[in-house]
Amino acid sequence: MGYLGEEIRKLGFGLMRLPQKDGAIDVEQTKEMVDLFLEAGFTYFDTAWAYAGSEDAIRKALVERYPRESYQLATKNAA
Repeated sequence: MGYLGEEIRKLGFGLMRLPQKDGAIDVEQTKEMVDLFLEAGFTYFDTAWAYAGSEDAIRKALVERYPRESYQLATKNAA
């Protein structure tokens, strides 16, 4: 699937329900999941402000660890 000159595979990483540890998102496990997803050749991540804590978690697990050109990240906002 092509979008804005980027080739995006059909499987995306949804961040609605991330693993929890002690009542908070387990960022270390999320990092492992992100690493495996990227190693498998997938690059599309999907989050939203309504997915409590997911935007901060994906910042730590993906944005701060990988070059911007290596992934596509979509976030949604309620209308």
